[in-house]
Amino acid sequence: MEDIIQDVDTKAFAQVHVYETMSADAETPLYVGSTKFTRLSAVLRLINFKATNEWTNKSFTELLMLLNEMLPEDNILPTRNYDAKKILCPMGI
Repeated sequence: MEDIIQDVDTKAFAQVHVYETMSADAETPLYVGSTKFTRLSAVLRLINFKATNEWTNKSFTELLMLLNEMLPEDNILPTRNYDAKKILCPMGI
């Protein structure tokens, strides 16, 4: 078994991890009971809004923090621009 693991490129492990993370984000509701947005779909829409309106990173972080306060407490929306980008980086965005 060790020989098989050593033969597999570390990039393959990274790709599996990226796929699993993206799949989980695509299936995880933004908050319990949310049927319209998943974590991934919400972040994609918000980042698109940021880019379209040429928002600064600081103003976008402030928006994320405000939305986090407005949504139910169990929401999983990132509260910083940096965290939103980390969700999308594996997609090359």
